Amino acid sequence: MREGGDGLEGDAGGDNRQDDAVLAEGETAVKSACVVQVESGVNITDVRKFTLLFWLLTLSCFVVYGCVLPFNNVASGILLERNYFTSSPSDCRLEYPDQCSVGYLQQGTNDALNANGDVCSIAPSQAPVLPTSVSHTSADSDMSDEWEEGTYVYPSLTSDHVDCGDPFWTDACTSNYCTKQNAATEHAGKVMSIPYLISAVSSPPLGHLVDRFGRRAQIAVFSSSLLLVVHLTLAISASSPIGPMIGQGIAYSLYAAVLWPSVPLTVPKEYTGTAFGVITSIQNIGLALFPLAIAAIYNVSGRRYIPHVEFFFMACAAAGVMVGLVMNRLDGRCGNKLNKVYIEEEEVEVAANNVGEEGDGDFAAVEGDQYFSPLLQSEGVIS
Repeated sequence: MREGGDGLEGDAGGDNRQDDAVLAEGETAVKSACVVQVESGVNITDVRKFTLLFWLLTLSCFVVYGCVLPFNNVASGILLERNYFTSSPSDCRLEYPDQCSVGYLQQGTNDALNANGDVCSIAPSQAPVLPTSVSHTSADSDMSDEWEEGTYVYPSLTSDHVDCGDPFWTDACTSNYCTKQNAATEHAGKVMSIPYLISAVSSPPLGHLVDRFGRRAQIAVFSSSLLLVVHLTLAISASSPIGPMIGQGIAYSLYAAVLWPSVPLTVPKEYTGTAFGVITSIQNIGLALFPLAIAAIYNVSGRRYIPHVEFFFMACAAAGVMVGLVMNRLDGRCGNKLNKVYIEEEEVEVAANNVGEEGDGDFAAVEGDQYFSPLLQSEGVIS
């Protein structure tokens, strides 16, 4: 019986050791994902030791900023195409389609007519109808010295050919088109300023709220989700862009308020500068690549932004949501480094208590308001 008991005890001991080994491996994995092992000195190659939490934060920065800043570069074109300078009615043609519409090269009238021969009704947000073709040279006008080119021959004229910075189009041939386009561009510029105004006003109070309540990783998920809704609305809806622009501004402000303060929380203080350099470098790589991708999508889509370019921004925002969810899960395993609140007063109080503990530091405990050198006390000069 004793031998059988010893066998059971041996099996139990083996199982316990196996469980301890599994627990140790789990603790090691969590530690490697959350803690950087700091050695003497700082070397640029130490970035290989940065935690998974830092790299998730960097990936989040890569995709979310790719959804914000490149959009600002093309927002004017998107708003013009979507809201303020949409395509002309498809069933309208000029009465004389091979002549200029409005300008000093058109001596009479050249109205846009529908299939029934009636004058077309052009909405305020629609572009005027362009000629289907033009053929003019500098010999056609005494004012041609202001034109940027000597010959304007376009058998199949499109809006891409019309340069409203050229007096030929602005004054001589398509004056109505360029006047309306310039007014629409100015309007779009005003709407584009909404995200920047919101960011300028809200960033300081949002930063204060983050310091007070924490929740950095959770807010990163919320801001990415808000960007997803913004670009979904721009892609499939014809509603006013003011609401989406307000959402863009709020999302941008929230994300910036939580991203950059989170970087020092994911690396030891010895590597703070290196960490900022790495995340900024990777961010700029994205800002260099994303405009190239957007230009390719724009050209493949027939030189239109809606909806495929907006789908690209939606994909970036969705990636930001997924990365943020993983980041929150890992942050919970790492002690909520990103989501917890850091209160300076509590840290000062803990430090003061540690200093007051006798034998646990360089200072001896003292009573009242008498403070003496620990060295003098140890030598018996002061009792």
